[in-house]
Amino acid sequence: MPLVPAKTPEQLLDLYYHDMRSHLLEVAAAFDRIDRAGSCLDPRLAHLRQIAAIAVDDQPDRAPRLLSELSV
Repeated sequence: MPLVPAKTPEQLLDLYYHDMRSHLLEVAAAFDRIDRAGSCLDPRLAHLRQIAAIAVDDQPDRAPRLLSELSV
């Protein structure tokens, strides 16, 4: 059986674009709802904001790093 060549970055983006867009919008909306509800000094919110930055940084292995931070 022939091996299927790996997908290009563009093909992967085509595959995941709408899901990624939807999930990012959902996270942004949740942060907006919390902000509109008033001031929140809960350390969990600060932690979520901190680890959300991992998802969009330029460093490799975002998923394992994010999971590691979530387990703290």
